[in-house]
Amino acid sequence: MALDTVDRVHVTNTRVELFESIEGIDWEDLPAAAALTQPLIRRFAQDKALFRRLLLAVEHDPYLWAKCEEDVVEDKIVLWDDIEKGLRIRLRMSTDHQQQLAHNHRFSFTNLVLRGTYLHRNYLARGGFDENTLPEDVQPVMLHEDRAGDCFTIHHNALHSTPFTELGTISLVLRGNPVKERAPVMFKEARGRDEALRRIRTDGAGSRGELSETEPDTAEVGTMFWRVGEDRESSERRAERQMSLEKYHYWCGRLEELGIL
Repeated sequence: MALDTVDRVHVTNTRVELFESIEGIDWEDLPAAAALTQPLIRRFAQDKALFRRLLLAVEHDPYLWAKCEEDVVEDKIVLWDDIEKGLRIRLRMSTDHQQQLAHNHRFSFTNLVLRGTYLHRNYLARGGFDENTLPEDVQPVMLHEDRAGDCFTIHHNALHSTPFTELGTISLVLRGNPVKERAPVMFKEARGRDEALRRIRTDGAGSRGELSETEPDTAEVGTMFWRVGEDRESSERRAERQMSLEKYHYWCGRLEELGIL
């Protein structure tokens, strides 16, 4: 049976009183969405019994498990996904240094930092932000830190970067449903060794042709790619990104060690 026909079993079979009062989230009214979702995600984080119950159930739910990923610089565990309410909760854990990546999103969201720090930049892009934008067109207009306990809400069109300044930074993200098929990302800092970057330039991988829909392991300043939803990824790509049970169990134990659960 396809996942689409058994999706969100956790929503219909698991009672979560905290979510029952939410009729739906209007993410286009960002102040109202922030006023609703910021207290909600804080209450969720404080309810450690609920947090633990949903986390430990993920590996037994095919719909949620298929959304748990190991990416280039972070891991993600999806705890809840109620499409009708526009309410998905996921854990985001940094696993490596992240460069300054100017980007917007396919969805609006609220983020609660549980551990560590983000260095948060907001940008303005001259002429808009798309695959034709040049690095010099994207200029920072605000710089601040988001530390453990800080919470912010971002519209999907906001242009920003949130590189981790501490390895092991962990946050809870409460996001809405996607409103775009893909969203562009630009490297404002190089990723990888000099020789790797020279190879990219020689091979033309960083040229302004059709952008990749895969985040590169190495990139020069100005390289762009698309972040896309899982529906645009091949089965091979999904398999590459699928979180292993070993990594999932590691994070369950680590979150308990840190007192997050």
